[in-house]
Amino acid sequence: MSAGMGETMRTRAITSTLTARLTPTVPSASQTYEPLVRSILRQRLTRNIFAFSAAFTLVVNILLGGEDETSAFARLLSPGTWTMACLKWFVGVLPVIAMRKVYLTSAATPATSPAKMLTNAIAKPGTRQSLAVYMSCTLMLVMLHMSSFTSEEREHLRLNIFVKSRKHPYYLNGRLLFLVLAQLWLAASFLLRNIMLDRFVFRWTKPLKPSELPYSLSNLPKLLLMMVLFTSFSSMVYSVAFGLSRMLVLPLLLKLPVVSSIVRPFIGHLAKGAWTLTLPISHWSLLVRSFMMGLVTVMSWEFAESLFDAYVPQPIKVGILTADPNVTVVSGITTQDTVFAHFAYSELAELASDESSTGSTRRTALFGDQKYSPSLWNVLARQSLLRLGQDYQAFLRRGAPITPPVAVAPAVPKPKDPPSTPLIRKAIFKAPRQSPLGSMLDSVSSDSELSKAANAVAGEMEERANQMHIPELFRSVAPSSAAAPAASAILAKPTSSIISGFTAQAKSYSRNFIVGYCPAWLKELTMRWKKWFYRERLNKVVEVCLPNRELDALIIEALSHFVCASLVEDRYGVVQRDIPRIIEAFLSFLSAIEEYQIEVNAKYTPPTPDELSEGDTKILEEKEMMRLEVARAGDVLVVVSDALKTGVANISRTFGDKLVAFKFPPRTARKLQSFVDYT
Repeated sequence: MSAGMGETMRTRAITSTLTARLTPTVPSASQTYEPLVRSILRQRLTRNIFAFSAAFTLVVNILLGGEDETSAFARLLSPGTWTMACLKWFVGVLPVIAMRKVYLTSAATPATSPAKMLTNAIAKPGTRQSLAVYMSCTLMLVMLHMSSFTSEEREHLRLNIFVKSRKHPYYLNGRLLFLVLAQLWLAASFLLRNIMLDRFVFRWTKPLKPSELPYSLSNLPKLLLMMVLFTSFSSMVYSVAFGLSRMLVLPLLLKLPVVSSIVRPFIGHLAKGAWTLTLPISHWSLLVRSFMMGLVTVMSWEFAESLFDAYVPQPIKVGILTADPNVTVVSGITTQDTVFAHFAYSELAELASDESSTGSTRRTALFGDQKYSPSLWNVLARQSLLRLGQDYQAFLRRGAPITPPVAVAPAVPKPKDPPSTPLIRKAIFKAPRQSPLGSMLDSVSSDSELSKAANAVAGEMEERANQMHIPELFRSVAPSSAAAPAASAILAKPTSSIISGFTAQAKSYSRNFIVGYCPAWLKELTMRWKKWFYRERLNKVVEVCLPNRELDALIIEALSHFVCASLVEDRYGVVQRDIPRIIEAFLSFLSAIEEYQIEVNAKYTPPTPDELSEGDTKILEEKEMMRLEVARAGDVLVVVSDALKTGVANISRTFGDKLVAFKFPPRTARKLQSFVDYT
């Protein structure tokens, strides 16, 4: 019985109440940091940019929006003025601000000349969409401007859509056409100005004082004066372009068979009459009206753009809004967006240099974190050194993109032939004896052994003749077999190359014809403009090498201050393990920048006494231009080099002789010793 009970009893393991707890990781930036930054940016957009730009549009509409003799105070109290100002801001300014927000990017344009910058901008689809937004806003503003007139006022100003003609009722009014095209030209010019300023790229700025904002009394007159000059220059260029198109382009369009039948019923009358210098003066009121409309439009756009440039890059503090500020800020640096990384490192740099008790407490908690794996400091150090390393490698490549390695396909081994019994493909029976007459005929045939031998000897002689460079006179005039493929290749030449060659010759002939009849001053002006447009700027070349220099400076500032604070506040020594890597990264980057600085400075040679005595204006201008570019290039390099020097100097001053406990490579040790000796 006991044996049976032993067979039926089974052993059970005692269940445990212990569970394996996984150490959480630092949350991603999209979960904690980015939503808070977006909400603050949204508040800045609505409370600062929208509000101040709408107020500016109202003020401009009150001061410059009256067509009659009504005083500005009366327009201020008029509900129609407020309604019209709101409509103009809604259809003319708000889409521009929204477009700027949508196409804002953190990647700087890798262009070293105005030509490359314009080419890169045209290649982007956002540029064409931005042009459509500017022109749409311009047309909407023109429609609002025209709708504010009564029929009598429109008749007095002669801005009807069609001219009064019973014979040609669909002739467009030339004055209205000039006014609309002038506003569209101004919109395209304003976009071109933004492209040259690279305005769609995020520009990091330090906290601005109230006197540095666009609406301050010191900056607002400069903005208005700049827009007056810009509108004047654009209007002058447009007037010249409109006159040239009326004299040259329009007659050609009216001579084209299909195009003429389409455009002649609308603009055929514009080709009549001569274009004289006094023609714009006779329409002076139209020129003034076009100038004022364009001035009001570009002033509203420029003020809104300046507000965007001033308020968006301002530092943002979101750590104090959460329960664990260290986790929120450290998670912010893990983002892939450089704009959010700017805000995160700005807050970290302020935390690292905060000398208050609150700052010391937060740094101590950051250094001693054991809640996350990897810890907060490990994430901070790793992400910071990774970004610096990427920018360091880009600097060594001088901003060139990484060339992917060419993958070589492995050679496919040739399969071995399986063993098989060879086939006999010859006759196995004895051939019958041939008659003497048949043997003679076979010997003189084209495929006989004698003919094959003769061809082989002729080919060998021709090859030897080619090697000996025998003149063509002594060679055979019969075409060889090698000449046949060449002839067929010439005959098979594509027709497109012939057309392209003819087009190139036509362009060269036209260019020489135009240059031959141009005056000397116009040739000189064209050459200067072409040189300015296509010449690479040295400072732009350096900017391409350091596209994230402001972010790198913030990273260096934050890391150096954290390392200095760790001497007292790091209880577990987690920061000391990373000090050699941090100092080595700093000094390697600094050495590369100093070597490049020497290379850049060598590009400028001061004018010699002989050149100064001769007074060659062209040489002196080129050297002065190079001197300015070298100085600007130095200003670009100084952003990172000064941050590196300050950071290494602070670390060496704080640790002093304690740096002997760390091991550095020989080159890094020699560079660090110079800082220790200096401090």
